[in-house]
Amino acid sequence: MKTFLIILIFSFLMSCTIKQKPVSYYLSSGIEDIKIFPVNKEDSAKINNINIASDKSLAECQKLKNAKCSDDRGNRYLDATFPKGIYNFRILLFDNFKLPKNAKEGESRIRITIGTHDNIERIEILKYTDENTKKAIEDVFRLKELNVWTSAKIYGIPVNEQFEISVFVKKKL
Repeated sequence: MKTFLIILIFSFLMSCTIKQKPVSYYLSSGIEDIKIFPVNKEDSAKINNINIASDKSLAECQKLKNAKCSDDRGNRYLDATFPKGIYNFRILLFDNFKLPKNAKEGESRIRITIGTHDNIERIEILKYTDENTKKAIEDVFRLKELNVWTSAKIYGIPVNEQFEISVFVKKKL
């Protein structure tokens, strides 16, 4: 009888252990809130002068009869690029991110600034679910493989580009 009672109590205790549901993560579907901006006043002035001259040249051309004018104002900007594209950046980020076992559910949002020297200039963690996830984000962005960008340019002048990406943590069902 004692043996049966001990087995029954042991079985009951084993069934009452707290099991944490495993968690998984995914990235936002793309990069968001993309901004390109000059680094200093001198570069900003150069870009502004080129814009003014380009607009003036186009306006003068359009006044001429039978002239073929090309409006290349849309070709002023070159976004920052990652080898093999932003898709490859997201794959490397996803594959190298080490999700903590005790990560909390929710969104962590990161702002990344690509500088004028073909590198990540700054990482800002705008929102995070817990300290361990924040540390994991900081760790993944220390990898050299993620710091191989080509800077954005306006009229060939290197400028900063800033964008945001999110890491979502959810419990597995």
